[in-house]
Amino acid sequence: MRLSVIVLCRDNPSELAETLHSIPAAMGSTPLGHLEVLVVDGSTTPDCRVQVETMPQRQGRLQLSWHPLRPRGVYDAMNRGLTLARGEWIAFMNAGDVYESHGLALLWRHAQDQLLRLGPERAVAVFGQAWVDPISGSARPWLTPDPSMTRLRRWLRFMVPCHQAFLFAACFARHHPYDLRAGITADRSVMRAALSRAGEGSYLPVPVCRFRLGGQSSRQGVKAWLSAWPSLLPWMMRHRARWIGRTC
Repeated sequence: MRLSVIVLCRDNPSELAETLHSIPAAMGSTPLGHLEVLVVDGSTTPDCRVQVETMPQRQGRLQLSWHPLRPRGVYDAMNRGLTLARGEWIAFMNAGDVYESHGLALLWRHAQDQLLRLGPERAVAVFGQAWVDPISGSARPWLTPDPSMTRLRRWLRFMVPCHQAFLFAACFARHHPYDLRAGITADRSVMRAALSRAGEGSYLPVPVCRFRLGGQSSRQGVKAWLSAWPSLLPWMMRHRARWIGRTC
């Protein structure tokens, strides 16, 4: 297996279907070999399992499998996925977020370039841009990192990349599981540890995925609280991202 995509879901079968349908197009024609898609399901109903079962378990180079998990949070599910994945590189997607066309292929090519340039000790992660889709239909999507950003190291002091836009080397990922005691910020230490080793060349300034504010990723912490005002959260996030992008 060259690549494993770990998809997390919980009682959102229609969003899960969107995510799974985006993966074949994201592979493009790149010689990725076999791609493994693992659905880690913390649902309280069988709907997500039924959704997976309605899809072909093998689809060309793509192999799909479903894995139930007692719901104990998103990072527990991610750690569970790490123990199951067999790929050399690992990506995480939450049900409801989707890949852009050829998004995985672009990330994988960039990862191979980084391996040749830096070697396996340093080339432990790559990431691209993400479109952020707002909750309100009146607001437009925006890119993160902002295209005006030129100093990645400075930008990382204030923000972290969109997790769905990452590829992690499997060896690094398994040695850096998510600390469940850190709550909703558990991903930040993992991403920053990877990027401190991989350096600025890890960044691919191309959109590779879409992060949806109304999806699974937004049902935590302050985002969940602000979702009661659908126009406020996108406004705050968009202006914060653009302001930080311009200052970096």
